[in-house]
Amino acid sequence: MIQKMKDEMQFLYRVLDTIQAYLQDIILIGGFASLLYRFHEEATQVDSHYLITYDVDLAAEGKIPIRGDNSIHDLLEKAGFECKLLGNFEEPIVKYYPTEIKESKYYVEFLSPLSGSGTKRNGKPDLIETIQKDLSAQKLRYLDLLMKSTSKVHTSSISDLQEQPDLIVRIPDPSMYIMQKILILKERGPTGQNKEYAYIYQTLTCFRKHLKSLAGRYEVLITNQDWKRWYFNFLRLSHDLFRIYLFSEISFNPLFSIPISSGVLSHFL
Repeated sequence: MIQKMKDEMQFLYRVLDTIQAYLQDIILIGGFASLLYRFHEEATQVDSHYLITYDVDLAAEGKIPIRGDNSIHDLLEKAGFECKLLGNFEEPIVKYYPTEIKESKYYVEFLSPLSGSGTKRNGKPDLIETIQKDLSAQKLRYLDLLMKSTSKVHTSSISDLQEQPDLIVRIPDPSMYIMQKILILKERGPTGQNKEYAYIYQTLTCFRKHLKSLAGRYEVLITNQDWKRWYFNFLRLSHDLFRIYLFSEISFNPLFSIPISSGVLSHFL
């Protein structure tokens, strides 16, 4: 469903304001990152409605130190959020819901990068990481990409939030956001894939005047073997998905040049 986002932005601000002591430690990803790209300094303003999102996805690179007197869990509970455990009892997925809304569609979830095989030594799936006291994060593949390079957005630049005190939130570089979305498509069901396509489209629309610049930012991935492999998977998946060959070449060094598909980035536009 697509419509104006005032209520959703107010919920996002409530979450960010509650945990503002930890904004330096987390990155806003998911659907809300796609929405905030409209307020990026390189974005081209678009007068259109956007896909609604209700979940605030916050990513951390690993352990988060306690800042001040309260943990993130404590701050959320004091602000009226209820922690609910979902899924496997041994390693449940943790989500925080506002207690004042019965059967709320809004929630907060924490995520962290999955590295290695994804399986523990005992043979069980490696799904959850404790990133702070009483705070668990679901581990997902490719989140490393979203943390490679980040941008900052001021909430005061958001029209629905201009009357609120300014907060600064980090979001992924749009090039890595698009790449991560394409890499996870195969793991999503039909409904999830449609949402990911919408987020990709929204992001590309914002940066449609800077597609070659976005493509060039993948150069940094070549120095890491995992990221280099993900990059080639990204090119292959992009070709399979879009059947398009509008490449612009970006040279990583005099002996090694890789075609970067600016056509991939422009496919939806």
